[in-house]
Amino acid sequence: MSKTLAVCIMVLFIAIGVIAIISMIISKIRCTEEVEAVVDEIIVSNDSDSGTAYYPVFLYWYEGAEYRRKSGFSSLFLRFREGDRVRLFIDPNKPESFYCPKETIHKVLFFLLFSGSGAAIMALFL
Repeated sequence: MSKTLAVCIMVLFIAIGVIAIISMIISKIRCTEEVEAVVDEIIVSNDSDSGTAYYPVFLYWYEGAEYRRKSGFSSLFLRFREGDRVRLFIDPNKPESFYCPKETIHKVLFFLLFSGSGAAIMALFL
C-alpha cells in the first residue's frame, strides 16, 4: 500500500469521527426541550460479523402528540430495559429528532475509538 493511500485512509477515519462528533454537538444545541420517555421496546439485531446489537425504541409525548422513535445508536450490551424511564431532549421545531444523554458518552467513545484505531492502523503502514 502506498504511503499516500495510507495517509488518505487515515485522514478519512479521523474526518468521519470528527464529523460524527460535530453532528452530535449540533444535535445537542438544537434539542432544547426535555421530555420523559419510556423505553417501549428493545430491537435486537443479529449480524454474523459483529454479533448482537440492541436498539432502544423510545416513546414520548410532546405538545399532545405521541412519538415513538428508534435510537440511531446501537449497543453491544443491553443498557436499557423495556419500561425504563429515560430523559430525552428533543428539537422543538422537529420533535422526532432527539438526543439521549445516557447514550452520549457511549457515542463519543465509539467515534473517538473509531477515529483513533483507524489512524493507528494506517500509521502502522507508514
